[in-house]
Amino acid sequence: MMARIGDMRRVEALMRHSIRVFSLDLGKFVVLTEAASGFYALTPLIAALAGAKTVLALTRDSRYGSAAEVKQYTMELAQHWGVKNRLVVLDSREDPRVGQADIVTNLGFVRPLDATFIARLKSTAVVPLMWETWEYRPSDLDLDAARSKGLCVLGTNEHHETLRTFDYIGHLALKMLYEVQVEVFGSRIAVLGRGEFAAIVANLLEQVGARVRRVSTEEEHAPAPEVVEKAVSDAEALVVVDHESKGMLIGGEGAPVSSAALASWNPGVVVVHICGGVDREGLVNAGIRCWPEAFAPVGSMSVTTEYLGPRPLVDLHSAGLKVGEMLALERRKGLGAFDAECSVLRQSALAQGFAGYHPFS
Repeated sequence: MMARIGDMRRVEALMRHSIRVFSLDLGKFVVLTEAASGFYALTPLIAALAGAKTVLALTRDSRYGSAAEVKQYTMELAQHWGVKNRLVVLDSREDPRVGQADIVTNLGFVRPLDATFIARLKSTAVVPLMWETWEYRPSDLDLDAARSKGLCVLGTNEHHETLRTFDYIGHLALKMLYEVQVEVFGSRIAVLGRGEFAAIVANLLEQVGARVRRVSTEEEHAPAPEVVEKAVSDAEALVVVDHESKGMLIGGEGAPVSSAALASWNPGVVVVHICGGVDREGLVNAGIRCWPEAFAPVGSMSVTTEYLGPRPLVDLHSAGLKVGEMLALERRKGLGAFDAECSVLRQSALAQGFAGYHPFS
């Protein structure tokens, strides 16, 4: 069954608060985004409530719901919040109306923004990324094609004091551990990963009383099997949280740890997966309990901050739309794409450029 929003009053309050906080005003622009399920259904509504002239929302069939279900639900929400006359759900990426868009988000049902899709956009369109630029994946966005077309592309600074999106990652780990009946307080928990995500998770677990063993997965120092064995041999849970490594960590070709080895070291450990290369099928076949029911591939997250509730998504997508608004305003002044991007980067710490391309990144 397609996920629906529960507390409509709280969600509306969150959306309107975020629109105010980011001074989001899309009254001059046509926005192209996605129509989806769960809290992802809110993005076109945020744009419409922020006054967008028209919101075009692309959808398609997925494991989360059919395109027909999503369209009906999106329009129900639009009716509820009084913006039905400004929201149009599209079920084809080839719909010529995508060429009307001033602001184009990079969300799931809009992706991939490949060369063919980019060719349908007008040359003054802008693409605000709903994440930081280090997360860029060429399979999602053909950046060369976008720049050749003259499109503006900037990321959203998730570390901005008004967002602090990364701080939710620790709470995500907490929720998932509670779901597998690991109490956290007093529990022995191994954290496998590298970078900021792993550090945030390990620090929060320690703060709430867990006995944490951290195993780093820095590429130049792949964890030796004996190091992993020492960390997990008596652990009640292993949290895998690595959004930076490109290879497999557990199971699969090239992984430093095999599924069979993990099972031999500690058959009772539960593996909680946020992100990172893990062969879930191999673990299950080896008798290891895993959560959630599906693991995302390398470079993606099995669960995102939206899993906690609506606030992280509402704030991040409002901020991303604000980056889009600023870019679109600069383009309306007649600035070229690169100059418009640099102008926005000078104006606001909410926007984020690409290292090595923008002078302020």
